[in-house]
Amino acid sequence: MIERMRIACILALLLIPGAISAQKIENDSLHALIQKGIHLSGQQQYTDARSVFDQAIREYPDHPAGYLNKAILLQVISLDLEVPVQMPAYLQLLERAQSRAEALTGHATTRAEGNYYIGMARSYVAYYHFRDGEDWISGLSEGLKATGYLEDCLEAQPRSYDAMTGVGTYRYWKSNNMSFLTWTPLVDDDRESGIRMLRRAERHAHYSAQQATNSLIWIYIEEENWNAAVRTANAVLEKFPNNRLFLWGLASAEEGRENWRGARAAYRRIVASIDDEVSDRRYIELQARAKIALMSARLGDTQTASKESRWVLSKRNMSLKGLTEDGRDRIQRRFEEIEELTEEL
Repeated sequence: MIERMRIACILALLLIPGAISAQKIENDSLHALIQKGIHLSGQQQYTDARSVFDQAIREYPDHPAGYLNKAILLQVISLDLEVPVQMPAYLQLLERAQSRAEALTGHATTRAEGNYYIGMARSYVAYYHFRDGEDWISGLSEGLKATGYLEDCLEAQPRSYDAMTGVGTYRYWKSNNMSFLTWTPLVDDDRESGIRMLRRAERHAHYSAQQATNSLIWIYIEEENWNAAVRTANAVLEKFPNNRLFLWGLASAEEGRENWRGARAAYRRIVASIDDEVSDRRYIELQARAKIALMSARLGDTQTASKESRWVLSKRNMSLKGLTEDGRDRIQRRFEEIEELTEEL
């Protein structure tokens, strides 16, 4: 889970597009549509969110926001259910977003905005190559280019807080992964500056505040700052109480600080959040219920541990076809852990 989120954060995967100046889209009606869709997506009301972004595309076909946000929604669904992103719709949406963004770069007043959307579109293309396409060379190339566009936007508009989400996330994870070289004069350690940018984005961004929060949660987990991760996750869950992406972060942080009761409660919330919007519940339910069994065992609650273990092992022969490779690997590890737990019990 942490490795998956690290890759996502490196590429600024879960960003939501904004506009020039303080990142607010100039057209108030389009701004309202995008914010509505983002909020619905945060509540994991995917069908309604998709309808809102489709409306934005119909009513504002020359603006990249609708196309980009709909592509992001497809990626969020993919992350949530641990299934490959819907193709070819995903890449087609990103291509349309980029072509409309390129048109914006032809005018001085909208050049920063255009660079922002190009950077965002290329970020999500990069993520496809990393996660679903498994093409690391293409993913790295696209990711570096994407960050360049986002930095150009931020240089032209220093108060582009939504762009800070992407640049801050990239700076932290780039420095973190190259920390063994930061002692040299040629490689800077940008981890603290990245965190500062994310905190500013969390406070001021119009469209990507919750994405900045998500990045901060996983950075705190990486830093083993468990208390900060728990506080940050709980704060955003007050707004989106059933959001599984934030609940996974909370559960992981609680595990990190060995609060088995708190971790079990978070995993139970994940199971309880499964509704009609979840078209494939296999990954969510198997992963979470296996964790509930493990947390229960650590709490000495052998009755719950045994009950959940039996349920998990009853699915041992369930087909995992259609899940991502990472998802299948994690589920297989859970099966192995539960088999060991059953022997101990």
